[in-house]
Amino acid sequence: MSAQVSKVKAEGEELRRLASRMVQGQQGEIPTRVLVAPWGEVESSSGNFLVDEQSGALVVETFEQHNTDIPIDYEHQTLGGSYASPSGRAPAAGWIKSLEVVPNEGIIAMVEWTDSARVQLASKEYRYLSPVAMVRKRDRRLVALHSAALTNKPAITGMSPLVNRADAGHAPDEAVEALRCRLELDADTDLGALLASACRRLDQLSEQLKTKAAEERVMLAMRAGKLTEAQKNWALNLAREAPEMFDEWEGSAPVILPLGATRPPVNGERSGERITRAARQEFRRNPELALLTDEDAYVAEALRSAR
Repeated sequence: MSAQVSKVKAEGEELRRLASRMVQGQQGEIPTRVLVAPWGEVESSSGNFLVDEQSGALVVETFEQHNTDIPIDYEHQTLGGSYASPSGRAPAAGWIKSLEVVPNEGIIAMVEWTDSARVQLASKEYRYLSPVAMVRKRDRRLVALHSAALTNKPAITGMSPLVNRADAGHAPDEAVEALRCRLELDADTDLGALLASACRRLDQLSEQLKTKAAEERVMLAMRAGKLTEAQKNWALNLAREAPEMFDEWEGSAPVILPLGATRPPVNGERSGERITRAARQEFRRNPELALLTDEDAYVAEALRSAR
């Protein structure tokens, strides 16, 4: 692990530790017993449905049969499509560990929140839990839950907030001051703004860590002769967004360059035609490259690298 990666990880761990200490003082405000769907006729912008004894029994039965925790994400990103985040990621905010039916109240979930979600709930960045309901067409009964999401615009009309905006947080003074100093914020920054800033910084550090880790993996693969300069951008994207797939590819990829080489020698005085010809020759000598890119793209990258 490089010094840069270690530094990013250390800063993230320290911020997470300080934010968690602050959140611990607010644990009473962040419920783990949460209403997922209210009782009776439920009005929703996604379509109305019914929750009663029969519905509740079906929801609990389906959950227990699957024997898998139900994910809670942010803004329904697990659904993908129009809900997908720009990065394509759908990080968990928490997990529904069990379900309970309470007549005249609704379907209740016992939730295990992630550290990041607790910080965001404590800072009032999110207020509502919105379920993705599986509704039976013939009688409009809720029969299962696909997932749920933290959001500020729930589909269910009149959904109760998880956290009240008027609630005042209480946190250890030394943790508050340490976090303010770490984030270089003014002494009068309130608790909500402080936690929100910590969330944003943690997100930035997470992205930096992914990028730096991907760069290290690609550099090592190039030194091992498994990647050429023309494949570098493709490899960086794969290593950053799907590191497991990159590891799988690297484990089976053949050596296609002399060990230690990261690009074919380029003479700055050669013409574009000579660079093109050399790149085409290299591509055709190494049929494994066709599994990763096509010849024209390989040539184009060689020309860009020579500039």
